[in-house]
Amino acid sequence: MSKVSPIAKNAKVPVQAAADEHSPDVLLAQAAAQSDRRQVIKDIIVSHYTSGTTHKLKLVEVAQRAGITRQALDRYYSEFKPYIAGKKDVSDLVDGTVAKAKVETQATINAVDAKWKARLDQVLVERDKEIARAINSHVSTLMNDDIAMFESNQLRKSLEKQTLHAVELMKKNSILELKLAAASQREAPLQSTSSQNKIIYDVDIEQLCIHYQRTKSLDDFEDAKEAELMAIREKFARFTSMPDVHVVLFADRYISRFRNFASQYAALPCETCLIIRLPLFSRAEINNFIKHIPAAFKKSLHVPYMLLDTERKAQRVFIYQRNALPEQEIRAADNADAPSMTWGLDELVFFKVPAGD
Repeated sequence: MSKVSPIAKNAKVPVQAAADEHSPDVLLAQAAAQSDRRQVIKDIIVSHYTSGTTHKLKLVEVAQRAGITRQALDRYYSEFKPYIAGKKDVSDLVDGTVAKAKVETQATINAVDAKWKARLDQVLVERDKEIARAINSHVSTLMNDDIAMFESNQLRKSLEKQTLHAVELMKKNSILELKLAAASQREAPLQSTSSQNKIIYDVDIEQLCIHYQRTKSLDDFEDAKEAELMAIREKFARFTSMPDVHVVLFADRYISRFRNFASQYAALPCETCLIIRLPLFSRAEINNFIKHIPAAFKKSLHVPYMLLDTERKAQRVFIYQRNALPEQEIRAADNADAPSMTWGLDELVFFKVPAGD
């Protein structure tokens, strides 16, 4: 029988070393997992903001869907928090012209929807105040309480129907136009390839006219227009890494519809076209906008033309019949500086506008 030798009291027993948690292989695996997790978080954010939902995205919801804790999201992925809260442009999280265009279009649809919801709430509050004033005035002139109640109810119902109908029509019109533009981009197999590489930036002059008719403040009109143009200008940076970018400037003279121009413009297959509504009229204003366009981008200016003053007046009445432009804005458009190739342009195009366009 073999004997087991006893171990000396102070002898050192060899023990297998545990795997070093800081070894290169472990660190590489952790980095790969974090990279995959970042892409998952990006996909969750982009999917939410392109779905058209009005539900507000929350940090805890993103953490649960990404399979991590809220604390881990705060600690390791804090750069995504401004995108989750809607404080940063979600299009920065996607690559490619088509993907950016989809995110931009959906963001515009969401903004218009929210704007009209806020407008509807405001109109309802104003309607209630108007109803209260009408009822008080009406009842004070009547001797019979029953007659006063009946007629005030009739007045309330009439005002409510007219107000809600008008607001709903305006809301539906704006949203349907934007959804039509989005649908035309998604139906790429059925259309020419030029529709896939066009990104349209509109300045909402029509909405500015609605606000002007209420306030009669030309300063507010100009400030709002400048703010929208500045927001468009800031988007140039995201296209600097793309080849063959073509900035198409539509010199708005308020005698033709920008949407018609943008939808009919045929972009070259090799180009990414940024089609921009530019309601500026002096050389200084236009040059100040052009200087913010990256030098590598091709720049073209398209100017609508109508010979007769009577034709221009009739066209503006036709286009802006619901909410007229400020008179000062019309005079500025009619007396706009004649554009020149010396303004830093690569292409200058004048086109005649048919009546009723």
